Amino acid sequence: METSVTKVLDDQGIEYKAIKHKTPVFTCEEAARERNVRISQILKCMVVKDSASGIYVMLIPGDKKLKTGKLPQITGGNKVALVSPEELSSRYGLTVGAISPIHFLGSAKFYLDKTALSEAVTTISSGSPEAGVELKMKDLVDLIKPLICDIV
Repeated sequence: METSVTKVLDDQGIEYKAIKHKTPVFTCEEAARERNVRISQILKCMVVKDSASGIYVMLIPGDKKLKTGKLPQITGGNKVALVSPEELSSRYGLTVGAISPIHFLGSAKFYLDKTALSEAVTTISSGSPEAGVELKMKDLVDLIKPLICDIV
């Protein structure tokens, strides 16, 4: 199954495994079941913006919760808020639950919670609720170059 996400990975020469779901998934719990991985191996992609429309992508393990109170200190004091599902759909053509960090390459700053690094292999959305992508955490970090921080 080719998507915009797998195309970027192919273009960058990054090894990955596409994992087709039996049914479309929109939560980390569903994705972990369909991909037969621990929920901590799912990388949640949460998109926030500041008042100047700067976009930040927060990446956290699927079993953790984003602590929005920690975000201003890591985004340079900027007050940030989650981008609404409506805006993600209308502005970016994305569906909550099927968002990949790769969608924001070149247009956002990435922040990866340090606890995610305990997994050598992670899975992200393929950009479609019908499949996920498994790859080495190191390869994803090398591609998106996130700031490693404490956001959970």
